[in-house]
Parts: sequence; structure tokens; C-alpha cells
Amino acid sequence: MKNNHPCILVYNPISGHGHLDSWNAMFIAILLGKGWDVLALTPDVPALLSRLAQKDMANSPHLHVLDHNASVTDIGWLALRTRLQRAWQWWNVFGDRYFYRRPGSETMADMPFLVYWKTRLFQKVVPFLFRASHFLYARYRRIHKSREVSNNCEEHEAGYLNPVDFATRIRAALRKSPLKPDLVFNMYMDMYRSSTDSWNTFSALNRWPWAGIRFVPADFPVERYYALSSLRGMCFLDENICRIYQEKIPNKSFEYLPDITETALPDQPSALAQEIRQRAAGRKIVFMGGSIGAQKNLARWYELLALADPRQWFFVQVGELHRGALTAEDTVALEKVMSCPPENILLKDEYLQDERAFNDVIRTADVIFAVYRDFRISSNMLNKAAAFEKPILVADNHLMGERVRTYGIGKTVPQDDANLIYGALMALDETATLNDGFEQYRKDFGIKALKTNLTRFIERCIANRFMGPH
Repeated sequence: MKNNHPCILVYNPISGHGHLDSWNAMFIAILLGKGWDVLALTPDVPALLSRLAQKDMANSPHLHVLDHNASVTDIGWLALRTRLQRAWQWWNVFGDRYFYRRPGSETMADMPFLVYWKTRLFQKVVPFLFRASHFLYARYRRIHKSREVSNNCEEHEAGYLNPVDFATRIRAALRKSPLKPDLVFNMYMDMYRSSTDSWNTFSALNRWPWAGIRFVPADFPVERYYALSSLRGMCFLDENICRIYQEKIPNKSFEYLPDITETALPDQPSALAQEIRQRAAGRKIVFMGGSIGAQKNLARWYELLALADPRQWFFVQVGELHRGALTAEDTVALEKVMSCPPENILLKDEYLQDERAFNDVIRTADVIFAVYRDFRISSNMLNKAAAFEKPILVADNHLMGERVRTYGIGKTVPQDDANLIYGALMALDETATLNDGFEQYRKDFGIKALKTNLTRFIERCIANRFMGPH
């Protein structure tokens, strides 16, 4: 079946984490709004449909939801293999920390008793197990020579997404679809293996032109998929990186997309937002949230909590805690707060499935804390700040600091100095309105800019399809 308007297959490889489901729904809604046919392939169909329903798009005649588990005969093995790969990925990060005595493996004098002795035990046992596991893995690799080892980091990518799964699921799902795509768009390219053998197998299985979005691109395009003739291009959230890639790989298309966010609110105030207002009791509310790992800089966050006057400030932390990804310093600070939470903090260790409820929490805040540690890319927390007109604190380095200074929507501070962070928080409380900066930020990084750039990119990729292999 062929229509006179484009048909795009939007493939979402991961659900239930961060803003991936939200972005998936926003991109699909944009394409449906253009009158294009969309083939949606995602692990969590209810999550997609509920978000599209909020946009009055769930019943669009141009939406065609595909069967993510169409390759039924392979799915049991794929699920087991994925779990094993994720376990191996976690072990590589955890074991590497103790084997090479990196930050996070050291003991500290002020550690709680159990944390101290657990760390000492890990210092003794983990290096031996790490060495043994890699010896056995190397033996396994020698036995299974059929797989090519194309680069030195493949072992550390064992828990990454397999490009073969990408190709297999699309191939199986399209067998049942009367519509065929002009382009496949992958919503999350960051966790795919970079090895040549994986992408060679993908190339052998995949017949469709495709593109995607990479949130944290490599400094130099080393991934094997850039050499594939089927790849039409890639989207990034950083204009400078986009220009670099276009210069280095001129036969592909690259596009900058603004780091937008979902801004819908619930019809009624959420129970969590009401609880925050009740507990804050008129105090200024400082919010920090999202997916919480080492990048969120928990150690400084809790230092700020300790410095702030509890009669004036109330702190809110909402988001899934990834404890294995925290630094040792973060873990110690977290254990202290969790063991005896101060009265002026609300902690909710949970991923909020409904982003409207998450937005409602942000709406209660007076200031957003986003002084992230060594975070060089964009964050949609800037868009949350602009959407709800909440001044934001960010680290003074990298892209977030640059954007906050340019638009004047908050303060930039050194990421490791809690005293300066507290000073900036106090200064923000005394700052006049920042509405002009918020309005300009919304204009430059809003849904309209995304629509323009995304549709231009897809149209360019489809046009390139008929120009033959690069």
C-alpha cells in the first residue's frame, strides 16, 4: 500500500526510563500532525497511547501501532539475553571501580558502620572476581571465534542494545503491516554497540533507510553505523556537535533538535504536589529530580540542604535513584540523609509514570537545582524551568551553563562549591522577574522549533533515499 504522503516507522527501543516515552509520544504526535502515516513500534504500547490521548492523537487514522513482539519465536531468548547483557554491563562498571581503585571504591572515616565494612569487603573480594570473570570471558570469546572483535571496548558494551534486535523486530513487525515505511527513525541510539560485526549483521537483515537521535554523541564519529549506506543521518541536541559531524561526514544528513520537554499539567493538583505545599508551609521550595545517578551531584545537593536555613527553605527530591551509579561521596551523603531525614526535605525515590504529575511538582517549586556533575550536554530541565518560569541553578561549565547565562534564566555556579551554590540560591530569591528570558528560551527551544527541524530532517532523509547508496 502506498500513500502520497510519507510513512515513518518510529522505533522506541526502551520504555520506562527518564523522558524516553515522553519524547516518543511527542515525536509521533508531530508527525501525525503533519498528516503523515506513523508506524509505532515500542515496548510499552499503553504508555504511548495514554500520552497520545492527552494530545487527542490516540485515535488518529494515520497511527498504526505495530507488534513489538512479532518475532515470537525469538522473544524468549532475546529477553534472557538482554537480562544477561545488562548484568554484565553493571558488573563491568562495578568491578572496574574496585579493580582499579577508582573514586567510589575508597573508605571514608565518616562512613556509616555497615557501609564502611561492606566497602572493605568489596575491596578484598571484587578485584579477584573481576579478574576471574574476565579470564573466563576471554576463554569464551576464543572458543566462539565466529564473532569478530572489532574494537577494544566491545567487552564493556556487552550490556548495550544489540543492533540485530533492532533489525529483527522491525523486520518481523512489518511482515504484518500493509504499510511500508519511507524511513525508520530510532528514538534512542545512545546504548547501541559500536562494533563492526553487530552492525554488519544489522545491515544484512535491514532493508529500510533509517535515521535516529543521539543524546550524548561521541566526540568523533567512531560508530560503525555511520559507514552504512542505509543510514540517512542523525539528530543531536547540540548545534556545535551537529556542525562537526556534518563537516566530517558530508554524505549524511545531520540536524540540531531543541531539547524540548512535555509541559502538560493534570486537571487537578496531584496528591504529591499538595503534600509538598502542605509540608513546605510557606517556605521557599527547591526542587531536584529526574533520573538520579552520579550526574545529579547528590553530595552537593545535600550539602546545600545542610547549609540552608530550614525555617526559610524546603527541599524536594523526586525521581528514581540509581544507587549503583552514585559516587562513594554521593552514597555516604545519601545514607546520612536517609537514616535521619531532616524535616525540611521530601524524598520520593520513584519514577513518575505520568509526566503531568512530575510537572505539577515542578510547578510548586520556587527554584530548580540542576548543578549537575561533569554534565556536558543539554538537559530538558532547562525547558521545564522556562515552561513554568522557575529560576534554575546550574553548573557554570558546559552547555547548560552557557544557555543559562545567554538567556538569563537563573544562576551558574561551580559544581563543587556548596557555599557558592547557597549564595546563588539566596541571590535568586532576591532577583527580579526573569520572564523575558523564559519567554525567549521557550521560543528558541519550543515545540515549534522542534517541528520545523524534525520535519525538515525527515524530508531530507527521504529525498536522499532515492539518490542511491552513499
